[in-house]
Amino acid sequence: MKIDSVDIEKFANGEHRGKTVENITGGSLLFQGGSRTGKTLTFNAILYNLLGASNTIDLATGRQNEVELGFTDGTRFFRGNPEAEYEDGEETVTGKEASDTFREKIGDTPLISSHFVHSHLGKMPLDKLSRNKRISLIRTVTNEDLRQRIERFERAEDQLEQLVVETRDEKRRVSEDLQEVERTIDDLESQQEKYENIQEKISTGELQEISEQLQRNQELEKKLDQLFREKEGIRKRLRKLHRKKGKQENYDSEVKEIIAEAVNDFVCPTCDRRITTEKAKNRIDTGNCPYCGRKHSLKELRNSIEEQIERSDDLIEDLEAEIEELRDQRQEVTDDIEQLREEQPEIGELDGFIKRRLDNHSHDIEAVQRHTQDELENISESLSESRAKQEELSERKERAEERLEAYSDALESASGMVDELTEESLEAGIQEFSDAWEEAYNEMNSNLELEIDINEEGRIQFPGRNNLREYDRGGNLSGSELHLLNISFVSTLSQFATENEVIDWDTIVLDEPFSNLQEEENKEAALEYLTGLDKQLIATTSDDSLEAWFENVEVLEREPLQTTLGDFV
Repeated sequence: MKIDSVDIEKFANGEHRGKTVENITGGSLLFQGGSRTGKTLTFNAILYNLLGASNTIDLATGRQNEVELGFTDGTRFFRGNPEAEYEDGEETVTGKEASDTFREKIGDTPLISSHFVHSHLGKMPLDKLSRNKRISLIRTVTNEDLRQRIERFERAEDQLEQLVVETRDEKRRVSEDLQEVERTIDDLESQQEKYENIQEKISTGELQEISEQLQRNQELEKKLDQLFREKEGIRKRLRKLHRKKGKQENYDSEVKEIIAEAVNDFVCPTCDRRITTEKAKNRIDTGNCPYCGRKHSLKELRNSIEEQIERSDDLIEDLEAEIEELRDQRQEVTDDIEQLREEQPEIGELDGFIKRRLDNHSHDIEAVQRHTQDELENISESLSESRAKQEELSERKERAEERLEAYSDALESASGMVDELTEESLEAGIQEFSDAWEEAYNEMNSNLELEIDINEEGRIQFPGRNNLREYDRGGNLSGSELHLLNISFVSTLSQFATENEVIDWDTIVLDEPFSNLQEEENKEAALEYLTGLDKQLIATTSDDSLEAWFENVEVLEREPLQTTLGDFV
């Protein structure tokens, strides 16, 4: 399908003077005009009709645009006020239905858009396409089935990567919760053992004997009280130091990891979802808040965490030294208690826990017994709840591990298929396209031949005798080379697209295509190649010497400046 007529009634806020060209019948068309005659606007008007305002290049269009194109298959499409209109020779549809019908007819938007080569460096097709989109477009025109297979596996790969991250985060959170529950169970079991010990001593009468001995020997009671208090104080200080040490040991990760895990621990109160650690890290890398995604400086937080990381090793050493010192003190107190036991064997296995219960109940054994029974019932109930929670968390952790293994295996398989199919596409189509593009470029360029290499990532390189140049590296290529590379790329893309019946579109539109070509012979070689293709060539230019190469020539004139005296008073 080619263009048969162009009717630009109004475009870009009335800047375009308006132009109607009929009976083109798919032939080549040149819009020739001087400065500010609307050459680039004409280029954008055609692009606007086909793909809409969002696809025009380097132009902000208003809402009052009116552009109609007629096509060689008998259809026509009007985009503009009051609404779109599409006619196929049998019926006419309007509004959204017209736009949707025409969009479906035109086909792949990036592929159609790539048939338009702007005059400005940096705005041409290869500049607008990311490496991934370049390679996807080449696969589209060389082997669409293979491209779709690759994209299916790439989508699966992306989804599986997300599932692996989410499951790994879930496993980490569940493991932390499980560790906390297990610590609680250990504490409860320790308490239970101590109360059962008291219960046994009550039943054997041993506690009654110990109580009587302490009440008879006030000096012994005082010494034991002091030692038990000292030992309990050391125990509490040790516990506090161990927690502090554990907190410092958490700073053995990178700053991003610490922040990301902290963010992942929170659930959004609105949507009840979590931010994955990977998403949080990506947001940190781009200078955004890892939680809400808004632009926010994390410098102060990062500096604080970095300082903690730097200090953590020294702090841990200090804490370990302090812990060791307290352990020595505890041992000394324990030795003193053991010595008293040897001197006063009647106190038996009395410890601080038992003595505090006696003191709290004024040595009333029945009261201690009631308290012990109540505590054992409470502990038993808490243990049942904690063990049920432990079992639930253990099962969740096991399921998370199983899912993580399954997702990881599937991810590895999907990645393997992507690599395998990518290699196949490189051999099956990308190399063929690269060779055809290279041939087209060298036919347009009268200077030294250029070797073009495209890898599976979409990187475009030009191996030379002494160096390796690359398209995306500024300064590697001249303006003339950049322009010819884009024109030859588009012509090659178009040929593959129609030969493989990917789209029904045979028109290439160029804006000032030879403005960057210094050598006259390059201009002639390019024109000879382009006009020799079985393609419709539409171009804009200020160079009237190009007219001989085109079947249809339309002269663009500058909009006359209309002023009145009132404009100046």
